[in-house]
Amino acid sequence: GNQHTMGDAVEICLVEPAVQKYAWGKIGTASAVAQLSQQKVDEKSPYAELWMGTHHKAPGMVTVNGKKELLSKVIGAELPYLFKVLSVGKALSIQAHPDKKLAEQLHKDRPEVYKDPNHKPEMTYAVTKFEAMCGFRPPKEIAAYLASYPEFKKLVGEETSKSFITCAEGTDEQALKKALTQLFTTVMEANKDDVAKQVEAMCKRLDSSQQGEIEKLLLRLNGQYPLDVGVFAPLFLNYVVLQPGDAMFLSANEPHAYLDGNCIECMACSDNVVRAGLTPKLRDTPTLCSMLTYKAMKPEIMKGKQLDDNTKMFTCPIDEFELTVTKVAGGSSYSLKGVKGHSLILAYDGTAAAASKSGTKCDMKKGSVLFVQGGADVTFTATSDLTIYRCSTASA
Repeated sequence: GNQHTMGDAVEICLVEPAVQKYAWGKIGTASAVAQLSQQKVDEKSPYAELWMGTHHKAPGMVTVNGKKELLSKVIGAELPYLFKVLSVGKALSIQAHPDKKLAEQLHKDRPEVYKDPNHKPEMTYAVTKFEAMCGFRPPKEIAAYLASYPEFKKLVGEETSKSFITCAEGTDEQALKKALTQLFTTVMEANKDDVAKQVEAMCKRLDSSQQGEIEKLLLRLNGQYPLDVGVFAPLFLNYVVLQPGDAMFLSANEPHAYLDGNCIECMACSDNVVRAGLTPKLRDTPTLCSMLTYKAMKPEIMKGKQLDDNTKMFTCPIDEFELTVTKVAGGSSYSLKGVKGHSLILAYDGTAAAASKSGTKCDMKKGSVLFVQGGADVTFTATSDLTIYRCSTASA
């Protein structure tokens, strides 16, 4: 247990994370989130996300002298990042996270929907093979799909398709951006019945034809969200498969949707999301269409930087967070050096005793989350093969 009293500087302590049971999560013990939750698992419920941090929507808790307190109260601070595990069973909505300026505006105008004024860039680290759609495809790829998918072309319309294909062959960036904006907006704001008709026609045609990777994905999405406009998304968004140990960074305003697998996510502390398509949740298509950065981009896959035999580090172009992945063999010890901001460490696998310099000890097992004060070193003595993830503010 945590023996310290309030107000003392807490070097290390165990934190109870929060579980989110969104509909897209993997079900019951098949979910990594359920396995990490250290709770009794309901085999019928989806376990989608594990939240580690101080976000007011699902704050971390600390037991002090037998009583639960907010982590933010115990440490006297809010963490600038939110650390998560996601276990994705079916597609999430096509979404984008607003940048700081737009977030402030949305929060001011519609606080009931956009609950905080923060921006939300994020990094995704694949624990298992992880599938996602993100960023607009190179224009020539979209043009090729307009040509080979009559249903997509019908939904977009003859004129918009023509002008897009013409722009895709040219080099005028502004014209292309305008054409892409028009294409995306036309698809996302199309009449529901028209969408249903074209999705149905497309899936019927694909069912009886040769199926490659994209065809299989379109049919799978239609199985999860029948006749939804999001079924067309793979034709204009990049389909990305991260292998275990790969990571990618998503800046604010990039469209994306996760499809399947388990990942670790670090983000600026915010829960603002603007959605459209593949979702039972509130849609805000006009805002999504207007805020996106309409530039084609293939997400860069990061492999991390090996710091020593045990630890790899993933950094991003922003200061709010960085991620380190550490493996310690059972029976050995490893010291994680302190970083300048407070950090959170998740034991994803294995068991260990964690000890701070002043001698505070915490036992960790699968799903344990450890708060570490800025600057404090922690030594992990692994009693079985240990994998830990640490999220902290950027150290460099």
